[in-house]
Amino acid sequence: MLRLVAGGLANQQIAARLHLSPRTVEKHVESLLRKTGARSRTGLVAAASPAAARDPRRALPPSATT
Repeated sequence: MLRLVAGGLANQQIAARLHLSPRTVEKHVESLLRKTGARSRTGLVAAASPAAARDPRRALPPSATT
């Protein structure tokens, strides 16, 4: 889910690709935002960036990627 968000896809596009309802995707994105403390999809992508992976203080918690 996070990779698709990072790829710039909208919830409806993600839903079509994963054969889910747009509402289910919306809930998953909300969960990722909540778990990471990000305030937007852009913040979520930034938190998951390679720079965040190099600096453990910026990395996502393990539960945020599931």
